[in-house]
Amino acid sequence: MKQSLICLTLALALSAGHVWSAPLPESAKIDEILAKAWQKQGLKPNAPATDDVFVRRVYLDIAGRIPTTDEAEAFLKSSDPQKRGKLIDTLLASDGYVSNFFNYFADILRLQTDVKGQLTGYAYANWLKAALKKNQPFDSMVRELLTTDGSAWDSGAIGFYMRDQGMPLDHLAATVQIFLGTRIECAQCHNHPFDKWTQMDYYKMAAFTYGMDSRKGYSFDMKSAAVGVDKKKMKGPEGAALRKDMQMIKESVGEVTKTLRYTQIKETDRLPKLPHDYKYEDAKPGETVQAKTMFGHEAVAPEGGTRLDGFASWMTGKDNPRFTTVIANRLWKKVMGMGLIEPVDELMDSTVPSNQELMTYLEELMQSKDYNLKSFLRVLYNSDVYQRMPSTKDVMLGDTYAFIGPLMRRMSAEQMWDSVATLIQGNMDAEAASPNESAEKRLDVLGKLYDTLSEQNPQDIIARVKAMGGAASNPEKDAKIKEMTAQMSEARRKGDKEVANKLSQEIKKLRGGDKGDAFVAVLGEEGARAYQQDMKGGYKMAKKPDDKKVVRASLDKSALRKLQASGASKEEIKKKMAEMQKAAQERGKSAGMVAGATRASDMPSPAPRGHMLRTFGQSDRETIENASREAAVPQALSMLNGPVADAIINPGSSFGGHLAKAKDGSEQVNSIYLGLLSRYPTNNERQVLDQVVADRGDNAKADIIHALLNTGEFLFVK
Repeated sequence: MKQSLICLTLALALSAGHVWSAPLPESAKIDEILAKAWQKQGLKPNAPATDDVFVRRVYLDIAGRIPTTDEAEAFLKSSDPQKRGKLIDTLLASDGYVSNFFNYFADILRLQTDVKGQLTGYAYANWLKAALKKNQPFDSMVRELLTTDGSAWDSGAIGFYMRDQGMPLDHLAATVQIFLGTRIECAQCHNHPFDKWTQMDYYKMAAFTYGMDSRKGYSFDMKSAAVGVDKKKMKGPEGAALRKDMQMIKESVGEVTKTLRYTQIKETDRLPKLPHDYKYEDAKPGETVQAKTMFGHEAVAPEGGTRLDGFASWMTGKDNPRFTTVIANRLWKKVMGMGLIEPVDELMDSTVPSNQELMTYLEELMQSKDYNLKSFLRVLYNSDVYQRMPSTKDVMLGDTYAFIGPLMRRMSAEQMWDSVATLIQGNMDAEAASPNESAEKRLDVLGKLYDTLSEQNPQDIIARVKAMGGAASNPEKDAKIKEMTAQMSEARRKGDKEVANKLSQEIKKLRGGDKGDAFVAVLGEEGARAYQQDMKGGYKMAKKPDDKKVVRASLDKSALRKLQASGASKEEIKKKMAEMQKAAQERGKSAGMVAGATRASDMPSPAPRGHMLRTFGQSDRETIENASREAAVPQALSMLNGPVADAIINPGSSFGGHLAKAKDGSEQVNSIYLGLLSRYPTNNERQVLDQVVADRGDNAKADIIHALLNTGEFLFVK
């Protein structure tokens, strides 16, 4: 039987032309399973992918960007019969893999950096990058996300809970959807109308994670401030001074500790209670619910562990009926364009994969690899089916796909942005995989601040606050600030920027005095000085582009030489130079808009509204996998009229530098095609483009680049 299957696989391969043989037995097993399905359905696989199709696809799929001109040329010229497998290994080991799969998991996890406790958001992003960089097994990553508590400076994994702080029931629904591929959110309000889950099931599951509570900052013992105070006197007229003292202490401590808000989370024994309108007979409204799993065996806490430890072990266990299926199916979809189970996160007891044998094998493969994502992906990328030409026909909702090759799909927003950035800046993989140093530095400062506060004696803080007058509001100063603010607004209305800026600085100084006094009062002079020095040594939240990488504007010297050789007058040359200088400055301005020296993974998550990433469908990270790959008019306008093409063609860009080295029109066309499409033009294309060069002269390059940037071949992953 086995021999006949091997013969069948070989026959199918030969019928479609030569295909690179899978170097891994696990990859060959995938092809063998698919070959049986093709035979049953009377299908033939797609033809083997050509080298130019493969190299562009594998860079986009693994590193999240198109290859540079040099990378594409090196692969196309190589005669090594093992070059595909070697390139796969190189890319999986690259920082580009970290950048690309960070974008992928950030979309699934709804990772946001711009949330309450912004530093916690950046710490979360840094944690995810670090986990991918060291190739942490997926089950280990999930256990860490589910069980880690403490401070953001100790582990960014607390960002998983902080993402939904204050919404524990919603967080549970997202957790189950992400890791178990099951939609249970309907059961939060009533028994699920289409599945077996009840509202009681939902609350029992929520009980596992309900105790994760975000601490809003450092907890100062205000009871110490009230020691010896007669509470009755506090309420009377004679208690005004005492109330002022208490207010001063509260404001001073609050001023110092507000930077610590939303940077810590702690597991508590808190359990959920059924809602007031609970209408089912198995319990009464308001009853406390104990933790219990929805399916499979019970989640038992290990010795010395908590119920959350038991929940994490249950969820990620190899005997969990859905955990392995979901991650194996998600990654198959990422590689091939469609899951064996669709949608990937709506599993029910009745769900049947499009190829049950293959789904079972992928589950076994994931477990045998101990959830090593790179090892699992390596098998998929080395399969013959992955290395075939793409299927270009859309698979309609409800239809199945036999996987006769990968599905062609539009680039994601991140792939688009990172490909443009690569054309401008060259290979930036290493920089994109590095953690945000600004966030790391500031988190370190917060950790020191927390330790310093913890070492303080509350009574000493109280004494210092009282002695300094604290940070309580000063009525006279408040009135002064209000008056100056009105004057500043009036100055701005009249357009007097100098006066407005001066008033703004004075207001800032008045307000800053309270802040400085508060730090001295709470931390002491030495502690306040150390904190200020640490903050000065920190970084700004947004990285500045490396000056050496910023694309610079430059004159088109070849056009200038032609003008001089034509015998033009000095006045004509001077006028032309001025026009060229202005155009070069505009190109430089355009380049600065899109160059930025950062890949998508190194930017805020998600990018700001109006950014090219959002224009091309980047998720807003509000719901799971909320990105869009649909075409839209703003995208076309961005590519046709936006700064992208100007930035790419700029002689200071990586792509422009290669183009500038071309000796003639034919070499220029080769350089353009190799840089944008990772291939050389066909003979038919060359005939057309040679005529374009002859007709359009110096404008031909820009025309060709604009045209290719807006073709499906550039915009799609083939």
